Amino acid sequence: MREKFDNNNPTNLPLGAGYYGEWVGNTTATWMWNARNPLEAGVSVRQLRDQGFAIQYQTGAAAPRLLDHFDGTATRAGGFAQQAWTAWAGRVHLAAGVRWDHQSIDGVAAVSPQASAVFLLTPATRIQLGWGQYVQYPEISLLTSPLGGRGLLPMQSNHAVVAVEQRLGDRTRIRAEFYDRADRDLPFQPLYDPRILNGKLFVPPPNPAYRNSLRGYSRGAELFVQRSSANRATGWISYAYGHTGMRDGGEPAGSGNRFPSEFDQRHTVNLYGGYRLKPTVNLSLRWSYGSGFPIPGYLQKNGSLYYLTNVRNQLRMEPYSRTDFRVNKSWTHDKWKLTLYGEVINLTNRTNYIFDSFDGYNSKTFQSFLTLDTMFPVLPSAGLVFEK
Repeated sequence: MREKFDNNNPTNLPLGAGYYGEWVGNTTATWMWNARNPLEAGVSVRQLRDQGFAIQYQTGAAAPRLLDHFDGTATRAGGFAQQAWTAWAGRVHLAAGVRWDHQSIDGVAAVSPQASAVFLLTPATRIQLGWGQYVQYPEISLLTSPLGGRGLLPMQSNHAVVAVEQRLGDRTRIRAEFYDRADRDLPFQPLYDPRILNGKLFVPPPNPAYRNSLRGYSRGAELFVQRSSANRATGWISYAYGHTGMRDGGEPAGSGNRFPSEFDQRHTVNLYGGYRLKPTVNLSLRWSYGSGFPIPGYLQKNGSLYYLTNVRNQLRMEPYSRTDFRVNKSWTHDKWKLTLYGEVINLTNRTNYIFDSFDGYNSKTFQSFLTLDTMFPVLPSAGLVFEK
């Protein structure tokens, strides 16, 4: 796999460039030592290459400012083994396994155990349990950057999930799922953001370093109801509640600063419905809603203006909402099928916003300046799909 990019400003001066390459080799094996209890094992090796830079042009400066640069290669090797068991006439399914990973740049090896269980209490009632430890190594772009370093540790996570599923007849099911995740050693730049600290303005250094100073958690639940049918009405609805918090141990004035994650979306609702008017004509409608994500940084809002504050990620975007509509008309023959479709994304033409950038602040008044981009407007489309 290979990919590269370059980024220039409107006057065709370079802002950044990068190159990424990867060779991958994988192999897996399954031993059916028992008709119901397979043993699986596998090995993977990845040879990675990553290089790039980012610069910034400043008004009045004789030369551009180098924001970041990186260049390096790495070998990531890993292997796993997993044993599964089935008992009580298929009413109990158990699985346990372990994974080993190693990266050549930092030389850190990690062992990650996992386990899961499925219990069929009745033909219509199912309980699922899962637990695992997971590891993710920092990218080469961080390990070889002057802002990071080879001493950065891999990120680690402990994840547990419990799910209960109940079927109401052949076409309807209800599922409730609960999860808890704990993360540690996340790379973070504690000194990156300007803020008010002890009543005074804190000005970040030019190139703040990354540290493994961030810990976090994510907890929540999701309720899902679905009705499946090849004829007439079909659809599903889901609601999810989640809470994701972070604790930074690298704050300039004492550790332990707590704040919501930048991806902390408390409420999410998805609704989908489909109806078959005729055997060859189908209508569908989908509505999605999500409460606002935090705006990253130490910001508060006074009227229509933004100001620096001493608490991180307390200001949130407006909720996201979108409605999509689609109609399909099919012509089916013995050896081929033709489908004509029409679709309208964001049917109500709602204006949704996304955070783009923090553009600076006034050092005397602490007023801050942001860029919030609008997402796509109403988007109609049509097309043909030919299947043979």
